[in-house]
Amino acid sequence: MIARILRITVGGALTSTGAALALSRLRTGSYGPGVNCTAHWLYGNKAADVHKLNVAHSFTGIATNTAAVLFWSWFYDKALGRTPKMTRALLATAALGPVSCLIDYKAPPKRFTPGWELVFSRRDMAIIYFAMVLGMLSGVFPSLEKSESSKA
Repeated sequence: MIARILRITVGGALTSTGAALALSRLRTGSYGPGVNCTAHWLYGNKAADVHKLNVAHSFTGIATNTAAVLFWSWFYDKALGRTPKMTRALLATAALGPVSCLIDYKAPPKRFTPGWELVFSRRDMAIIYFAMVLGMLSGVFPSLEKSESSKA
């Protein structure tokens, strides 16, 4: 169970961070703002104006994103159940992006949101959430293979 949560977290963190970096480069000409903006809870909205990757802003932003993905990984793992079937995995995965986005942006105070709106359009943010969900799903595949192959 813990191994699956870690696989889900790593997959989601890598893909969402990768999407934020790529979209940031595309939209701003620099990789920094896409990950630095997530450090706005510590440095304020000016974190999104830091265009270079650096330890203070970038590490904080990436670590914050990874912690958020870990939080969602726990709920996702619970929704999947011990031995998920493909249908259940697909339904839980389809719900994950919209639910996490809605709660990330509506439940906490503004300072504790992901901060992506400081750099990205809603469409870009949807791409980042979609990337996160696909990465998280990749962490489930070993569990699906076990549950599907245990029938044989």
